[in-house]
Amino acid sequence: MTHIPMKWAEREDRLYLTLQVTAARDVRVDFEAKKITVSGTGLTAQTAEPREIRSELPLLKEIAPAESTYKVLGVAIQICAIKKEAGYWNQVVDLPARQTKTWLSVDWNLWKDENDAPEEDRGAGFGGYGDMSSMLGGGQGGMDFASMMQNMPPGGGDSDDEDEDYPVDGEADEDEDVPKESTPEDKADDLKVNA
Repeated sequence: MTHIPMKWAEREDRLYLTLQVTAARDVRVDFEAKKITVSGTGLTAQTAEPREIRSELPLLKEIAPAESTYKVLGVAIQICAIKKEAGYWNQVVDLPARQTKTWLSVDWNLWKDENDAPEEDRGAGFGGYGDMSSMLGGGQGGMDFASMMQNMPPGGGDSDDEDEDYPVDGEADEDEDVPKESTPEDKADDLKVNA
């Protein structure tokens, strides 16, 4: 069986799986105590045309099938599987790593270690998982451009102390020998002198 490319992360009480399938249709996700089965049609990195997808994921430990959920987005299928017993698994599937290295990887954008602060808002069981802005640098922990701009000098430039050494257009110190643009009369005078 060909596996769908996917990423995973975990919390003490749940697993997050992101199946990398675009334009997914007719998706069905079946949750069993130690297995998740996904089927439907869609595009993966290996396919140029939509095709049937099917993947069975033998889990390391048990989940609560009735509480587990999924979402189908335009760019992925997201699964939130609730663990039957709280605790960190440190591995999602009951397969040797050599069998999973081509299709399963860690989702470092969602990963939290056991000693990280607990989540405050889990919103519908996905805890910000469906908020795609986190992938674009926004969302919680994103950049606050308003506070950054307060520290910028007006006009977006730096100090103009460097400009003191250079004359402004059209102005020149009278002591300096600044060449003028030559006019046709000047060129005629030069020809008379050289003749």
